[in-house]
Amino acid sequence: MKAPLRGYYIYWAGFLPLYTLAFPAFCSAQFTRTQTSVVQVVYFNDFNANPGTIFPEWSSPGYTYWGDSITGRGTQPVTNVSSPNLVQRFLGEFGGPALVQPGNKANIRVEDTVRLSLDSLPPHKSLTIEFDLYILKSWDGNSPLYGPDRFALSVEGGPVLIDKTFSNNPKTDSDGSLQDFPSPGCAPQLGAYEVGTLGYNSFFKDSMYHLKFTFAHTADSVRLNFSSSLFEGKGTDDESWGLDNVRVTSIN
Repeated sequence: MKAPLRGYYIYWAGFLPLYTLAFPAFCSAQFTRTQTSVVQVVYFNDFNANPGTIFPEWSSPGYTYWGDSITGRGTQPVTNVSSPNLVQRFLGEFGGPALVQPGNKANIRVEDTVRLSLDSLPPHKSLTIEFDLYILKSWDGNSPLYGPDRFALSVEGGPVLIDKTFSNNPKTDSDGSLQDFPSPGCAPQLGAYEVGTLGYNSFFKDSMYHLKFTFAHTADSVRLNFSSSLFEGKGTDDESWGLDNVRVTSIN
């Protein structure tokens, strides 16, 4: 295939990398190579191993909590579980333990982090992280009564890729439970690709989001911190989250 361009004929093939032959009017041929990106999947996990499996690349600095005249921290196990209806296995459930004392108001904030550590990465200029986020049970979004309930992902020593509220609470009029994903003031569960498919609470249910981010990065290791900040302190029986189909791709 050819196309004239100011005295040149440019030839190209339908594959990468792209090579160009140029023949100017004085017949001195030139041979050049157009740079192309090298894309490589450096990590993928669907967590379909037997429930309770430990994945060494995943860890947690633990959870912290405060409110109701108490503060503290604790360890967070990182393993996989099955959904109540057994249709899915995923990394989770996270969100911290039940901390509310009997007879007290649920007003304890719990922040929980799990970390993906990858080393010996190939040479690259950027990384792409994509995954399924499972928002489980009674997340309340921006509710001034029961929230806010937030999820965040950050690169250690680098950018914050997302920090948004999520909601499964349909009582937006009484509870003010709108969410900030994908933009401020959105309806609960907006943007989820599936709702109510994992077998959790029949009222709040569960919502599944596919998220993808690309960021500049050149080091041979990376630490990705997945975090929640949840209000009430009732533990994972009340509200929790999980991760699935985590994929990291390098681009050079």
